[in-house]
Amino acid sequence: MTSCEQETKWEGLARGNVTAATINKFMVVMRMLDQKAQVMILLNSLLVPLCMNGLENPAYANAAIISIITSILSILAAMICIYPKRRYRKTGDRELNLLHFNDIGHMDKQDYLDQVMPKFNDTRQLTELAIHDLYDMSRYSIIPKFTWLKISYAAFAVGNILAIIVATSSL
Repeated sequence: MTSCEQETKWEGLARGNVTAATINKFMVVMRMLDQKAQVMILLNSLLVPLCMNGLENPAYANAAIISIITSILSILAAMICIYPKRRYRKTGDRELNLLHFNDIGHMDKQDYLDQVMPKFNDTRQLTELAIHDLYDMSRYSIIPKFTWLKISYAAFAVGNILAIIVATSSL
């Protein structure tokens, strides 16, 4: 094996390791976001029944209503965060991500194999597929999850701060 062949081999190995590490990092981030959203769902689902008791006391009724409404909004945002994100096929000429489950699932098996096998057998094209998948994972999965989790946190925080202000002002 020549020096140039060894260098190319190590470059390919390095690209593969960087790609695998990045995919792993993205998966860890997505898992963390889903776990945080689950915590928000649990916390808010416990808060709603507790606030329902506050409806019985006229002094706390408005604060309880605010807390219940914002808890429900927080739960909905967290549920949207957890729900799997998909790339929607708006037109037939849109570029397919041959490594994304939604695009794969909308193709006939033979059509998929005909399109993916040439790329799979060419390391440059396979690398390009992996890079496109990383972009799509960031753009269509991770960023929306962060957005919906932020909305869930904001609804929780603002709603409960507002409920506390309303409750203390009615004392």
